[in-house]
Amino acid sequence: MKTRQELYGNIESFWDVLDGEVYALAEAMPVSQKTISELRTAAREAYLIFEKVIPILWAMDDAALMELGFPKSALPFLRLQTMRPLSIISRFDFIVTKEKISVMEWNADTPTFIKEAFEVNDQIAAQVGLAPINEGQAGQLAASVRRAVEAAQHRTRPVPHIVFTSHGDNIEDRWTTEYLQQFVEGATYCPLDELEIRAEDGLYDQDGKRIDILYRQTFPIEMALLDRDEEGKELGVLLLQLVELGLLEIINPPSAFLMQAKSILALIWLLHETKHEYLTAEEHASIARYFLPTYLNPSSFLERHQAFVEKPIFGREGDTVTIHQGDGKVMYSNEQRSFAGQSAVYQEYQSLPTRRLQDGTDVSYMFGVFVLGGQPSAVGVRAGERITGNRSYFLPIGQQNH
Repeated sequence: MKTRQELYGNIESFWDVLDGEVYALAEAMPVSQKTISELRTAAREAYLIFEKVIPILWAMDDAALMELGFPKSALPFLRLQTMRPLSIISRFDFIVTKEKISVMEWNADTPTFIKEAFEVNDQIAAQVGLAPINEGQAGQLAASVRRAVEAAQHRTRPVPHIVFTSHGDNIEDRWTTEYLQQFVEGATYCPLDELEIRAEDGLYDQDGKRIDILYRQTFPIEMALLDRDEEGKELGVLLLQLVELGLLEIINPPSAFLMQAKSILALIWLLHETKHEYLTAEEHASIARYFLPTYLNPSSFLERHQAFVEKPIFGREGDTVTIHQGDGKVMYSNEQRSFAGQSAVYQEYQSLPTRRLQDGTDVSYMFGVFVLGGQPSAVGVRAGERITGNRSYFLPIGQQNH
């Protein structure tokens, strides 16, 4: 059994330990090629369902969008169609059991776990004698990032100023962002707190240079909308206005934010449950195969005395997620409650599979499958408690060598 230093010591700019706590496990889990293939098929089919549904959202009036949990300040921005595909880098989270593969959610706008899956996973797998899962996917990631920037350039100055941003003091966010930045020649980095917004003029970096393309992989729009400066100006709203005015391009595009809301899962389930003719027979079959019943209120589960999960519409990392018994009583709740004021969705409870680690600890785990420009890509596993939160582990995976 190799030590942590032997496994991770030579991997540059990686956070195998975060804030003094172990993040990346010093072991790997074998996964069959069949499971990996089925996961990528599930991600492709689930993505196509979201792609089919987004025109409905673009056509909705403001009241309907607000009913789905979108903040009023974001409404003008939601219908912007700046580029296809819907999202450049996104991640589906799946529960995999012997019976089925279930979509938990789609992190369409600001998924993390990128360097772990695309770069680190296979390096660790090889060191413990497992075959690679994501061979060649890092090259696909680089190509996707470059294609997105090139697409955005068509609406900017001939030689655009391209800036990647994140919270500068968050190692995970910063190193993830810098990992993506390396794929774009001439791109620079500017921490979020050093960006300057000039209303109806532009966004400027720490050197006072106007930014044409902002790559904000780890900075959510819904968080930006909460930002205020010393004078009380709504910085997120001003930022989105620059996008509306064509003074700034952002990646992921606005459509990714629109699809990130977990309420879209409730819309998808409504279309399926009512056998809506907008969906083809094949699309209904895909939803039945991969999606879990999801609603904007818990009454359907309470009537059936069926366990369910309550999730904030724009929550992340398991924060404020609660598992309820069929009578509504709390079965398990994440101790972090940052999103307690948000509207929620209610999804059928499906327990996560578990694995015993080498130290004897039992962990629950889930699969993340990245989608790059509509195509399924790298696969990775996060493990932790029954609600996979921001204290979860990175559990490397690989194929068993025969």
